[in-house]
Amino acid sequence: MMKRKQAKALVKLGLFKGHAAQELGLSQQDLSRLTRDGVLVRAGRGVYFHRDADMGDDVDFKVACLKFGPRSAIGGLSALFHYGLTEQVPRQTWVLVPATVNTKEFRYRLNRTKSDLTIGVVAKPGYRILTVERALLEGLRLATKIGERTAIGAVRKAFVQDLTTEAKLGRIAKELALISTIAKFSEAIFA
Repeated sequence: MMKRKQAKALVKLGLFKGHAAQELGLSQQDLSRLTRDGVLVRAGRGVYFHRDADMGDDVDFKVACLKFGPRSAIGGLSALFHYGLTEQVPRQTWVLVPATVNTKEFRYRLNRTKSDLTIGVVAKPGYRILTVERALLEGLRLATKIGERTAIGAVRKAFVQDLTTEAKLGRIAKELALISTIAKFSEAIFA
């Protein structure tokens, strides 16, 4: 049976991978039994949290960033939907990752990039997400994947809702060397 000390430690961990539980003295069999008994919740392959842990609303984002490491960030349709800039609910969690990261899991849509993953990224409790400006730029860059209408509509909506300005968008575009991306869609955005 799980000791009270271990249970408290798991609650404090919040979201954790199996190896973190092993450091507390729990085996894979213990994790399976605790999951079956409803003490732990399996949030993904090899990722768990204690049923009493306060996970908040963004569990999928936290799981994705835990899986893909500290240089990953929520992006694409997931970021645009998070900021209320699209009505389209993503079927997968879109994650911006370094160019070398891969996955075979269907629940994630990886957008590999060689761009700096510290520019235009904010840290939230348990995950990282693109800022509004970078999410808009990445949306335009990925317009063939998310749809030009969706990408352009998100930029227009951000301006109408005063979530960003042309100057802020231009500054981030310059830092990321994506000025040509804005130029490509400027006529449609500012029409």
